[in-house]
Amino acid sequence: MKKSYLAALTVSALIFSSAHAASGDQVDHRGIYVGAAYGLLNVDGDDEDFGRADNASRIFAGAQVNQMLSLEGGYIDFGNYGNSVFNTDLDGYTLALKAGLPLSERFTVYAQGGNVWWKADINATDDSDDVDGSDIFYGVGVSFALTENLDLRLDYTRFDVEFDRDEIGILAEIDNFDTKVDYASLGIQYTF
Repeated sequence: MKKSYLAALTVSALIFSSAHAASGDQVDHRGIYVGAAYGLLNVDGDDEDFGRADNASRIFAGAQVNQMLSLEGGYIDFGNYGNSVFNTDLDGYTLALKAGLPLSERFTVYAQGGNVWWKADINATDDSDDVDGSDIFYGVGVSFALTENLDLRLDYTRFDVEFDRDEIGILAEIDNFDTKVDYASLGIQYTF
């Protein structure tokens, strides 16, 4: 259901934008921008039965120097994921550098990489703890300029979150617990 909703939203936005593209507006890709995204989340951990597919939301702001380079910060709420033994509620702040390759006046593909400063409420068996940390993330995406100021974005991002022994003292028998958080999202961006 969620996948079909995202697909329908993408198709309707592209149909709308195709009609608008004929108007010939010039797109200025520089400036300060804000935006929001909603997407699907898939989490895989070291334990084979650890993981969950869910949704996540994100807000972001950035400075775009030109169509090829921007600096972006944001907040992402990953929600709650895990299994019956170990689960966590995770959110974080991000800072990334985006490098884009314009395919046309309206289409740009890009790669991004940066750091996420996360906070997790961990629950394990009969114990719980609040921990925080810092890890990298990277991803790719495509943006399409709907109007001079409004872009539609489709992103795929991988967050490598590692809980070390000192962070998960409630599970002292585990040296570390790596999770791969994959996030595919559809977003909207407004450039001032």
